[in-house]
Amino acid sequence: MDILLNLGLLVVGFVFLIEGADYFVLSSSSMARKHNISPLIIGLTLVAFGTSLPELAVSFISSLTVAPGATADIALGNVIGSNIVNITLILGLTALVRSVPVSPTMHKREFPYLILTTLVIAILVFFFQNDYIITQWEALILLVLFAYYIYLMLTNKNQAIDSIEIKMIDSKKAITLLVAGIIGVSLGGFMVTKGAEFIAIRLLVDSFGMTVTKATTLVGLSIVAVGTSLPEMVTSVVAARKNENEIAFGNIVGSNIFNVLFILGLSGVFTPLGVNIDVATDTLILIPITLFAIIFAISKQKVSRFEGIMLVGIYIAYLTYIILRALSLI
Repeated sequence: MDILLNLGLLVVGFVFLIEGADYFVLSSSSMARKHNISPLIIGLTLVAFGTSLPELAVSFISSLTVAPGATADIALGNVIGSNIVNITLILGLTALVRSVPVSPTMHKREFPYLILTTLVIAILVFFFQNDYIITQWEALILLVLFAYYIYLMLTNKNQAIDSIEIKMIDSKKAITLLVAGIIGVSLGGFMVTKGAEFIAIRLLVDSFGMTVTKATTLVGLSIVAVGTSLPEMVTSVVAARKNENEIAFGNIVGSNIFNVLFILGLSGVFTPLGVNIDVATDTLILIPITLFAIIFAISKQKVSRFEGIMLVGIYIAYLTYIILRALSLI
């Protein structure tokens, strides 16, 4: 009965996630036009924040419930796993729908900041105090970097708007949809991750004899990461189908930066985040994966369908690796 209830929670959560993400694309695009802000900036800030709300809810709540001295397996696994999902699976699927052009402005600002963000989290985990923990003052570093990122985005708001046809809607309706999107994405992400967590841990611990730590880490890096990344997936794929390519790619880059700097920063300020060795290893894996995707993006000023297939293949290889690792087969 418990499994059936959580399956129902999972399905309803998916509906909330998909609808909420669609509302974000519609309302954010419309407001971008009305306020003379480019779709790129909207994708890197408002849409990225909105689609990262599930990660925020899951990581923040789970970090508050971690026992003193324990590792924050769900909180950290969710963020690192989501970033890997974003830069491989979601970018890859988006490119399969339509080759994703890359704005030259991203080479000078967003890509370097994305690389910096990816390096910073690995440095905090491995080298600061050599303690496998993100302390409160280290979390403050993340929030300071986040504030500077927002400053960079806002000072770049006067970019020329591309000739993209964006559906215009009434301001009140746009705000209503935006609020509905926030509620839908947040509630849907919470329902999906809680339902998936219960089902997966019950099956992994009872059927495969995994330890609770191994099971929760695997769930955080896979099911929870994919579940909370559904808004990014839907938003980017829908935007690509509507030829709103700057929102499609900007959303992915912005979400990865938001996930590390804001979500881990905010969570770590309230409670230190202990890191187990598996999640710590994946912070290092995230570095070459991010560089690989950026090389694709800048080589031909776009991510092609073939490169999209390669990115999806990288995610499948990563997923296989963490499953085998959790089963202690490697």
